[in-house]
This record gives sequence, C-alpha cells and structure tokens, in this order.
Amino acid sequence: MAGSDHDAFHPPTSDDPWWQETAWFTFVVPERRLTCYVYPWIKPNQGILGGGVMVWDDRGRHPWDALHWDYQWTYPYPEPGDLRAITFPTGIGMRCVEPMQTYRVTYDHPRCSIDVTFEAILPAHVLGPEDDTSGTFSGHIDQQGHVTGVITVDGDRMEVDCFAMRDRSWGRRVPTPGLHIGYDLCAEARSAFVVFSQPDAPGTPIVENFGYLWRDDEQSPLRSGTRVLERDGVWPTRVIVRAEDAAGRAFEAVGDVRNHMCFQNLPSMLNLVGLVRWEYEGSDGRATVGWGEFEDVWDVERYRRFARDHVPESV
Repeated sequence: MAGSDHDAFHPPTSDDPWWQETAWFTFVVPERRLTCYVYPWIKPNQGILGGGVMVWDDRGRHPWDALHWDYQWTYPYPEPGDLRAITFPTGIGMRCVEPMQTYRVTYDHPRCSIDVTFEAILPAHVLGPEDDTSGTFSGHIDQQGHVTGVITVDGDRMEVDCFAMRDRSWGRRVPTPGLHIGYDLCAEARSAFVVFSQPDAPGTPIVENFGYLWRDDEQSPLRSGTRVLERDGVWPTRVIVRAEDAAGRAFEAVGDVRNHMCFQNLPSMLNLVGLVRWEYEGSDGRATVGWGEFEDVWDVERYRRFARDHVPESV
C-alpha cells in the first residue's frame, strides 16, 4: 500500500459508525521543553469531527494546565472535504504540497497560531489491514520529517526547526477493553526510529514489522527487541529500547523524558505522552542525540486501576 492516494480521505468500507480517519502532525521546541500536536480526526458515518491542537511544556501535565488546549470529540461535520487542501471549522488547515512528502499545516485561534511545513526525510512506512491481526485499522502510515515554521501562543512567538512525526490511520476505531500499547519515536537529520511495543507481555517485546529503523539511507522494519519504560509513580522518566531490524542491524536507544501530558484521545482511550531526549547510535556508528517522544496508551478503565495503585494513600 503506497501512493499519493493516501493523502486524501479514504472512503469508508461500510456504513459502520466506528469508522474513523486521523491525520497527526507533531513538532517540538526542545529548548522550551514544548510539544505541539495537530491532530484532527473525523467519523464520516456519524458526521462528526474531533481532535484538535494541543500545546504543552514542562509546566503542565493535563489539558487544564497545558499551554494551549483545543480538543473536540463531537463537532458536527457532515461533509469531510478534501484532506489534501482543507481548512477545518476548528481553525486547522492542511495542504499537501507534494504527495507523501511535503505538507503545510496551519492553525488560527485567538490564543494560538501555527504555520509550519513538514518535509519528509524518509519514505512513509505504510501498513495495511493484513498487518494488523486485531482488526483495529484498515491502514496506517508513519513518517518522520523536518518541520520548520512558527508557533505563537498568547503573543509568545517561537521558531520551529526540528525533526518530528506525522502519522495517518483509517478504519474501525472501537473501544478496546484492556488496551495497553507503547509507541516511541525519534528522528534527526540522518537517522530515525519508530517502535511499537507490548508493555505487559513478558519481556516487554516490540511488535514485529510495525516499527522501523532508518540509518545510513536504509529503512528496515524492526523484527525483535524490547522496550522498558521506567517510572516515578505513574509518570515515565526514562525509556530504554533494544531492537534489531530485518537487515540484522542492532541498536539501543536511551531516552530521558522532559515533559508529560495525560489526556483522553477518545472517551475509551487515554494517552500518557511526553517529550524525550534520546541518545543512540546513529549513522556511521556516530553517537547521536535526537528528540522525539514516548507514548503509553491505555484503555481508560485499565489506566484508572493502574494509576490508583500507584498513588500513595493520603495520611
């Protein structure tokens, strides 16, 4: 599955109300310990728009103390439009400048404005329904790139110049009782990786083929490995990835968490995420520092039990 057709919305395969399509761009300003998500999604069979723009730094850990938070679940949206050139009623704009390669992302809000360009540094990693035995999507894309531009929050103008991520998914997105998955990523000018993992399985293994390593101009899916998330209570502090790709290349990455955010992506899904400073072996065996993130994704009810078990009782 590859091609420019993945820049447009995908027609639902049925009238299933759970069909959902997402478009996610993220970027960071490391010196400000700032992360920004631009993440609109639609449920075309229900005629609704969700998602939005989330901006946070190390001074807030929840939507109500974030730097900026504008997120929807049920905004009326009967006509999807063309994702390749669109302005959503929530103020998010997306333009495909070059298919599967270059995108301009904008946002217009009284408190926050964004104007950035994403330029891919590697080919998109495209997964189809045959890759997902759980049946939770019909397609998924991961792609890292160079993001440049400007974000302004409450009059504070910040230049953006980083390596970051976009992803896309489409298909049925249903509540999944007991869900818990890991998603970690990093990129710099000459190397990048994406890791999906199973945090509760013995040995915390990665998910074969879902992630990849890009190094020395070669991009290869991950075949095996482990991912460990160290915590202080509920909050992750360090991430350790050890993996091997289909080309037999081993790598180890150690990441220090620099900010946190905990929010509900959907009523049934909780995302615990954060900015990570990674150290790993990059191209040509060079010791490399890159920026990225961790994601710790949970079924809400399961996370509630986990969190209450890790909060000290009041005295």
